[in-house]
Amino acid sequence: MANALALAAVTAVLRDLLNDGLINNNIGSAFDFEVTVQPPDSLSAANGQPSNNRLNLYQYLTTRNPGWSNIRYPSRNSAGEPCSNPYLALDLHYILSSHSTANFNAEILLGFAMQVLHEMPVLDRDAIRNSLSAPAAVDGGILPSAFQTLVAADLADQIEQIKITPQNIGLEEISQLWSAVNAPMRMSALYLVSVVLIESTASTRSALPVRSRGLYVRQLNRPRIDRLLSQANPADQPEPNRPIVHGDRLVLEGSGLRGDISWVRIGEEEVTPAAADITDRRIAATIPATLHPGVQGVQAVHRIGKEPPTVGEMPWELSNLVAFVLLPTLAAADPIQIVAISLDDNSEPNGPVQGTIRIAFAHNVGARQQMRIALNEFQPPNTRRAFAYSFGPVPLTPTVEETSERDFEYEGVEQGVYLVRVRVGGAETQLGFDGTEYNEPTIAIAVP
Repeated sequence: MANALALAAVTAVLRDLLNDGLINNNIGSAFDFEVTVQPPDSLSAANGQPSNNRLNLYQYLTTRNPGWSNIRYPSRNSAGEPCSNPYLALDLHYILSSHSTANFNAEILLGFAMQVLHEMPVLDRDAIRNSLSAPAAVDGGILPSAFQTLVAADLADQIEQIKITPQNIGLEEISQLWSAVNAPMRMSALYLVSVVLIESTASTRSALPVRSRGLYVRQLNRPRIDRLLSQANPADQPEPNRPIVHGDRLVLEGSGLRGDISWVRIGEEEVTPAAADITDRRIAATIPATLHPGVQGVQAVHRIGKEPPTVGEMPWELSNLVAFVLLPTLAAADPIQIVAISLDDNSEPNGPVQGTIRIAFAHNVGARQQMRIALNEFQPPNTRRAFAYSFGPVPLTPTVEETSERDFEYEGVEQGVYLVRVRVGGAETQLGFDGTEYNEPTIAIAVP
């Protein structure tokens, strides 16, 4: 495969091809000539006049080949490791021009040069090796010392052969091109040389060879969830709008829910239901204790068992995703501890106070989850409005990913008894209701 010297190597091969073609057609017997590969604006003699009998090949543009550039992608696996070296696939654009002050010499040079390229539309591998063999037109000697070990002849070993195609453009475009190279317009022809494949030699991760192949055909069930219910235990009747907490069972009702290997994906966790809880129309699974409160999703997952059995399982099919809210749960009826309470400056013993409330959950919560505590005065007097406050949590150390306790600092809170709620990730703890009013959980905030 070609390396970074490929662009220079292609130009060298084309120059050698043109030079040999003109010599074989006895142009040298009529007049002296020279084949160069210089920028057009540099083709002037010392007196400022165009040099005599010169055929010049100039690579004025390099573009990305749209076909080969997509080969070997993706180049990295899911872990970000390189698994292939994609080709740097390039198309080279050349302008072939003839220069002479003698009558007809420019036309003669360009005519024979175009005939040479017409008769060899593909650069075969032997032609490339012969042109780049010693004494090579492009070798390490023309490069800085750090690059002299590179070998341009790798161009002959690339997969795709190099093709030479004449290009047709209008007078306006060709005049713009000559203006861009800052040179007077001369007799010229444009060519596209495609494709040059440059490949990196960096190490990649390769898989072991496949020793055997298997084929297993089955009809997909296309599982679908039509309704989501929940129940506290298997003996209860599932309810569609029941608040969902840790330890509850989710009941999925729909169609095609039974598969070869049936799972239920709840959030980022996968749960294996009991065999008695799986039917084609219904499947039930218990919410794992490791799930964080907040908005979660549930899906039915079918894995396809291989035949004959082998290690691992075939890819799965998934049902539609149904969202639900998993409510946070406090660890006990009154899980709140007052860590510290102090009076505000110049306040009365029965005035506002400040301190810290520690909330203990019955499960872990994510350290980065949005969280807030809400305090509402319990059984306020009828002579005024009830006190109500809300506060954010004390920040945790960056190394903590999850925890079962969070501290909330407060200040300016009137002393009294308060109902407590905690919002975690958009979900809120439940309050107890005795049929008349909310009655738990409560906390007494008062000066010791």
